[in-house]
Amino acid sequence: MDEKEKINIIKQIQDSNIQLCISFSGAGFQFLNNILKLEGASKCLLNAEIPYSEESLNQNFQINKPFVTRENTKKLAKVSLDKFSKNMNKNILISIGCMGSIKTYYEKKGDEKAWIYYMTSDKQEYCYYLKFFKNLKRPLTRELQDEMINMAIMANIKDFINNNYKFSNEISDEFQTLKIDSEDVVEMHSNPPNIII
Repeated sequence: MDEKEKINIIKQIQDSNIQLCISFSGAGFQFLNNILKLEGASKCLLNAEIPYSEESLNQNFQINKPFVTRENTKKLAKVSLDKFSKNMNKNILISIGCMGSIKTYYEKKGDEKAWIYYMTSDKQEYCYYLKFFKNLKRPLTRELQDEMINMAIMANIKDFINNNYKFSNEISDEFQTLKIDSEDVVEMHSNPPNIII
């Protein structure tokens, strides 16, 4: 996804009937950056929260270890939805929770992954899961991993708008794999079943 396409999606979001609440922890920050760097962010962005520390996640969201799970990401989305959905009239609120454990300064023992969870004021739910491959010939940077999360969020919201403000409600075992230089770098699961942790 190039910069021009990202700008077009952000403008589409700004001109739509949606407002966004964002709660991101550990990943997803490129999306917030893209929303804020284009004028008109106040047309679509209602609230953004970045609970980053364990203490903040525990105290403000009642989220405990293991942090990066589907259920914890849903909790992030639900807190913002509950705070702001009462004020919606003709617009649809999309509350986006994103939790990730991506590349950092030390070698991780577990997976590098991210969950994205969407909840709307008209009672829709949708989730997306990205699992980054490790031990690559050319390891992904944190910035590139976060950019892939950004592109997933943008594509999901674009599809939501283009589908008459509806998320797909199909649960799917299928996934896509993205390659860079003919090497698999990330698995992307759209609305996966609960068996994926």
